[in-house]
Amino acid sequence: MKLPKDEKKFWQRHYGIKNRNDIPVDWDIFKAVDSDCDDEFIYFLSLRVLSIEEIHLKETLVTSEGVKYMCGFKNLKTLYLRKHVGITKSSIPYFNEMKDLESLNITKTNITLSDLCENLNNQSLREVFLSSGETEENITEKGFILKERMPKCDFYLNTSFTTTVFDHPIKPIF
Repeated sequence: MKLPKDEKKFWQRHYGIKNRNDIPVDWDIFKAVDSDCDDEFIYFLSLRVLSIEEIHLKETLVTSEGVKYMCGFKNLKTLYLRKHVGITKSSIPYFNEMKDLESLNITKTNITLSDLCENLNNQSLREVFLSSGETEENITEKGFILKERMPKCDFYLNTSFTTTVFDHPIKPIF
């Protein structure tokens, strides 16, 4: 079976693939940094790729719409979405659907600690990284709510790492 015209154009342009049978369906990792990767890119990827273990996106054009398409990837364990203003709290239900997701980085997006407190409930998550400008009192209050709901998950604020540059552990806020 042949690829539809726009899909064929996508695979040829980005990966030099001309034949549908040459598209790898299982990927270890997909990375895009400071690129024009957008929701349509993720959509076309999601049509043929069945499994991706890690997605690392930083400063791309992906929005919450693109996150919706990511729900179709099996075995997605790490989702790194740093510096995406188009990723909002409307993405949180999609994060909840990702049953293999262990690590979520949404630093410098438009998702707040309050948004997570209201909607995040993915029991497979082990670590979440996000930015927050909230008061210490609000952070503590919301932290207790999240930790009660997701006891096996560590939450880190204003960092994308679990260690410092000198390999010292960074303590989660809760």
